[in-house]
Amino acid sequence: MEDVRAAKKQARAEVRARRREVVSRQGADGRGAQGAAMADAFLSWLRSYAEGLGRPSLTGLTVTAFEPMPTEPPVDELVRAAVGAGMHVLLPVTIRENRTLRWVRADGGGEERESPDAVPEVDVALIPGLAVDPEGYRLGQGGGYYDRTLPMLRPEVPVIVALHDHELPGADDAPVARVPRVSHDIPVDAVLTTAGVRLVGEGRDGIARSRSRP
Repeated sequence: MEDVRAAKKQARAEVRARRREVVSRQGADGRGAQGAAMADAFLSWLRSYAEGLGRPSLTGLTVTAFEPMPTEPPVDELVRAAVGAGMHVLLPVTIRENRTLRWVRADGGGEERESPDAVPEVDVALIPGLAVDPEGYRLGQGGGYYDRTLPMLRPEVPVIVALHDHELPGADDAPVARVPRVSHDIPVDAVLTTAGVRLVGEGRDGIARSRSRP
């Protein structure tokens, strides 16, 4: 266990350093273009996914997103586009005392709610992460917030991690070839970059695997 923690700590430091370099070179215009491309890619995938569920439109679909930190993929435009398309977008609020997440509507509607109330309503979960490997294992920031949240999702809900283009799992310059893991780590289903949504691990046709803890 301690070896895994140390390996994750080292991997996080390396990914964060690389992200700072990438975002610094990118500049405001490049980051804006990345955000617009990610928004287009995600909404395009969502439309196909909604059709597969027999939904005539994106209206009423509930998705999670997040407010990106300066070096995280810029999903701000994605959130605005999703709200504009009539979706309910839930953004996390971290509660440090018990390392849980509460959720607030991105459009300002409704009141902040405890995660047990909000998470079961989610149809698609877009979450942050530092890296994802080809088997679907995610390197998070280390707080354990999403480790507690993912098991609350309905088993069929796809979990997608937003990444920078250079972080695509399996790419030659991917920051992490294999995410250090322990038995209770929960794999995700796909990643989102400007190129679109790409399935990883056992994810298939947008259908999520079981997220029950071992």
